[in-house]
Amino acid sequence: MKLVTHPGTYGPVALSRLEAAVQMRCARLVARSAFFMQGQMDIHPKSVWHNPAFRDQTGGFFLPGDDSERRIVDVDPWDSVRRDMLILLMRSLLERGIEGELAELGVWKGGTAKLFHHYLPERTLSLFDTFSGFDERDVEAEKAKLGNRVDPTSFSDTSVGAVLAYVEPRNDNVVCYPGFFPASVPPGFDARRFALVHLDADLYDPISAGLKFFYPRIARGGYIIVHDYNAWPGARRAVADFFRDRPEIPIPMPDKSGSALIVKL
Repeated sequence: MKLVTHPGTYGPVALSRLEAAVQMRCARLVARSAFFMQGQMDIHPKSVWHNPAFRDQTGGFFLPGDDSERRIVDVDPWDSVRRDMLILLMRSLLERGIEGELAELGVWKGGTAKLFHHYLPERTLSLFDTFSGFDERDVEAEKAKLGNRVDPTSFSDTSVGAVLAYVEPRNDNVVCYPGFFPASVPPGFDARRFALVHLDADLYDPISAGLKFFYPRIARGGYIIVHDYNAWPGARRAVADFFRDRPEIPIPMPDKSGSALIVKL
């Protein structure tokens, strides 16, 4: 009756609920497919179960009272879990006052780099990559150590210029370091301290090198995130080997490629 008597008020609500009902029905139909539909987090304004009062109280993806211009950009549209995980981890750094820079090893086209920079533009973001695909030395080491054959031309469709054009830096805090890691680490870089490091280099040797370099430079309470922990055998083995005799426990995350989250103790 309210829809009939007050269509301007209740029409959009009814349409939104109908749309959500159709989407949830479709989600059930494709739930066991390679790609499936998933609801947005409840703190997302588009969620069917979004509670504005809760968002106003907690800030949702942002901190209440934070006047900084933080922006959320999408990564892969089929992996919103990863996007939301990374956003909330960065939010947690702010909430807990964890100081330090950001770094990424394994940048490819800059998808997550853009997310990091636009949410925390006030922090320096150092990007390490060959910016030309896998290094042949890492490819050979992967085969020798794990028997894992990879295409050396994978992820070669990128460049420093293309990454910076995609990231669209808002200031001078995005710096690229092309080359073979860790030889590409510039002089004086050892003294830096980090709040969040994202390792997305796929293979055993670069992931292992990233852990060895960044682990002692991560602030207590800061994060190391290793992408592809549940997708690439080299990434999985590198994490297992490195943390075998350390107090931190890698926590598996449910994003598409199964990142591992490590909180520095």
